[in-house]
Amino acid sequence: MGLDKKQLVKILLKVLWILAWLCLISGALFGLLYARQKAVEVKLSRIEVVIKNEAEYGFVDRDMIVRLIDSDGDEKKIKGRPINLLPTDSIEQVIINNKWIKQAEVYTDMNGELHISAVQREPILRVINFRNESYYIDRDGLKMPVSAKFTADVPVANGYISEGHEMSDTPTTHALKGLIKIATYVDKEPFWNAQIDQIFVNADNEILLIPRVGDHKIIFGTIESMEEKFEKLMLFYREALSRTGLSKYSIIDLRFKGQVVTKKKIQ
Repeated sequence: MGLDKKQLVKILLKVLWILAWLCLISGALFGLLYARQKAVEVKLSRIEVVIKNEAEYGFVDRDMIVRLIDSDGDEKKIKGRPINLLPTDSIEQVIINNKWIKQAEVYTDMNGELHISAVQREPILRVINFRNESYYIDRDGLKMPVSAKFTADVPVANGYISEGHEMSDTPTTHALKGLIKIATYVDKEPFWNAQIDQIFVNADNEILLIPRVGDHKIIFGTIESMEEKFEKLMLFYREALSRTGLSKYSIIDLRFKGQVVTKKKIQ
């Protein structure tokens, strides 16, 4: 029994579909083999390093990135290698492991260029504990070390703070977690970010804020009702500035619910 016209067309379409896929696979394999061969021939001629937040932070620079690839920081040792022999995944991991870097991406192209893109960690608070050990807290709420190269312009927390910069970069004590909540809030609010200069923890674990503008101290108390306290302080600032100014006050106390208690300077 012979095939009818419809069956024949179906068979031909299947054959054509299989041939098309075979052509695509063959083309892809050929392209891959060609690219690998070209990669063997292409030598590294240029290293491009982009640090995306370099204008804001100076923990890391181009020379430091290159030294992570070659301990001598000698680009001549790296250049001239076939790009297919460059361990881009390993280089990327080495850069990410740097204590001041948050993210990194490393890849090569057929022009013989090694592209390195890095993002530095962004501090929001500098902590100096009672043993005079210093470290930063970044925007992810994690500890990061200070640098001899760069000092970030962020509020400083000091006083009766016990936690150091141990092996773990995750804060563990209730006191430090409270300071991070305040620092995160301050970091997100432009006015407070410009105004709060120091956060002091006293022996009773109460928090005092030292402003940049105004010769007064702000008794913040505990972290409880944090946003309400900042709102009260903002209202007081507006009223004080419109009436007498801030220079007349030595203490602004936010510990009491629904009110701000102040102490004026002795004239």
